[in-house]
Formats: sequence, C-alpha cells, structure tokens
Amino acid sequence: MIPISDEVPDCPLCGASRDGIVVGSHGRFGMQVRNIACEVCGLVYVTPRPSHAAMMDYYRGTYREHYGEVRYPMPSGGSAGPGDPEYQAALDVWHENQAANALALSRPQPGARVLEIGCRHARTLQLMRERADIRPFGIEPGPAEAQAAEQAGVPCFQGTLEEYPEAEPFDQIQLFHVLEHFHDPLSQLVRLRGLLAPEGKLLIEVPNVVQPYGLLEENFFQNVHLVSFSPNTLAAMCQRAGLAPLRVISREALFLVATPDPDAPAELPLPFDRSTLPDPTEDAAWVAERLWAYAELEKARVAIHAFGPTMEALESVVSRVARPAFPDHVGKTVADLAEFFMTHGSARAACVIATAAAAGPHPPDMRAAFQRLAQATAQNLAPAAQ
Repeated sequence: MIPISDEVPDCPLCGASRDGIVVGSHGRFGMQVRNIACEVCGLVYVTPRPSHAAMMDYYRGTYREHYGEVRYPMPSGGSAGPGDPEYQAALDVWHENQAANALALSRPQPGARVLEIGCRHARTLQLMRERADIRPFGIEPGPAEAQAAEQAGVPCFQGTLEEYPEAEPFDQIQLFHVLEHFHDPLSQLVRLRGLLAPEGKLLIEVPNVVQPYGLLEENFFQNVHLVSFSPNTLAAMCQRAGLAPLRVISREALFLVATPDPDAPAELPLPFDRSTLPDPTEDAAWVAERLWAYAELEKARVAIHAFGPTMEALESVVSRVARPAFPDHVGKTVADLAEFFMTHGSARAACVIATAAAAGPHPPDMRAAFQRLAQATAQNLAPAAQ
C-alpha cells in the first residue's frame, strides 16, 4: 500500500514555510509525488509527503514490492535484475565500485572505525575491511540484512539512526543513497557529526538533482526520495550541521566529504544564511527552469529513439537546446541525437539541432563544440539541400 501524503513540511534546509516552484507532480511507477524548489534556498523536496510513521510502515511492507527489482549495470554492458544470470556479478561490481569510491575519497587508516548507515548485508564494508584493514560497523533497519551483516563478521545495529545508542567516536561514517530518504536530514547530519571523531570524515553519496538520470517524473523522482540535493544545497546543509565540506564531486551521483568544523558552536544546527550556499545564484527559478528543460528534452530524446523522428519531437529538441539547461545533459543529448539522425540519413536534422545548441546560453567550450558538430554535419548535406 502506498503511504498517504498528508504532511506539509517546512523546507528541510532553510526552514521556509511558504510553497515553492513546482518542478514535478509525479514520480516513478506513476505515483503522486509533488516536488518543489524552495524559493528561499533552492532545495528540491517533496510536499506534501507521508508522515515518518507511515513511511516506516511502507518500508516494512510494500516498499520491496515496488523497488525490489532494482537493476545493476553488468560488466558486459546493459543491466541485470533479480533472477537474471548476471545479477550477482552486477551486484558484486556495484559494491566493488562503492568500496573503491569510499576508500579513494576518505583514505581511512588501518584500524579506522568505519560506520555505514543503511549497510544492508554489509558487503561494501567487508570489501573495505579486506582492502584497508578497517574496523567496520553498520546500522541497518532490515532484520534479515542486519543478520546477514553479523554473520559476515560486521557488528550491525538492527534499527534506525534515531534509535542508535551512543558509541565510541568513529573515524569515518558513510551513507550511500540514504540521506535523501530522511524526513529531517539536517537533524540527522547533526547526529552524525556527534558520532564522528574530531578529525573524522563523513562521506555522503546521493542522487544529483542537477544531473538527473532517466525521465524526470517517470524515473528520477521517487516517493521515497523526500529531498533531491544539488552540490549547492548539500554543502549548505552540511555547514548548518557544523560540518565543513572538504570535497564535492558532481556527477550522476553526488559525492561530498566533510569533517566536523572545530569552530562550530555547541548548539546546532546553525541558523540558515544564504551565504552558506556556495552559489547563491542557483535559486528556485534557476533549478526549476533547468529541470523543466531536462524533462522535456529527455522525453523528446526517448520518443525519437522509440518511435522515430517526428516534427513535434524535433521542434521540442531544438527549442530546449537553445535555452538554459544542465550542461552535461544537453551535451550528451545533442551528441546522441546527432548520431541518431546521421545514422538514419538525416544530416539536416542533426545540423539544425547542433546549430540551435551552439546559439544557446551554454559554457563557451560547449558552444564551440556544438558549432564544430554543426559544421561537420553540414558537410554531409547534399549540395542541392545546402
């Protein structure tokens, strides 16, 4: 059963109580999921949303029915889900990459106490122990997963972060695609800061709202992702929690490494201040415009591949690539569609798209690349068509 969304929260980052700009009304599986961009700080979050109690019941019940068929990239290409022959190999690679990222970003010393929130069966922690001789610990709400972690030799608390008892400070705490599920991520970050050693490191990985994946409402937005972070808003939230960001990596997944700020006051979180936003220009209007562009451009791209080019889809692409957009997505989309049209003998369509993108408000190096692409595709036009 899908939990009822009847709770209207204040902004999880700045605390603003007024509504923001709507950037999505649906989520994966066609669920009603209303996401807004806060007009004060630009954070994207779900409102209304289910209560904490309703969401806990959902996680214990039908959540796995909805999200249990998660697919992972295969070493040979493509993806594999439960029941596929390559599923275990794909899952192993996923954990191998996760462990490698954690070790590369934080470089824990042998014997370091490392706590993972939402560790499931603790495979990532096991790999880190094998490679770096860490002392792993986990928190996992799922009884079966927590038991599997214990059986693998990883001490695991079966429960939630809120229920976790006081413990000896940790040298590293890591969360992989967990923070976006919390109702109050700011208070959870304050709690995690209190569990860290003075020079300990917090490693966070979350979906990146400025580099979404798949169709926006049909895939990226989910009813369980209550907050969608950007590098801007994640860094600001960490600072409010008394954590100093050390490194931010913005890709399809967003990584942040932080450490307790020694100058932070004892009483946390800090009051919100727009100066904590690394880029205050990335406001609600900025993110909303680019999310709308992403949604329409990705829909058009998918439709062209699925059903072939139509004038409506081509016009949508040309319109969107000439307007503000997320650079990574517009670059990949223009290259993808140019190749598609060239392969299907339509150099003119490829040239039109590249020319429109070259005139758009994109970084200079991207505009130059689009111009070169337009010139290359133009050379394939028949003389009479030029």
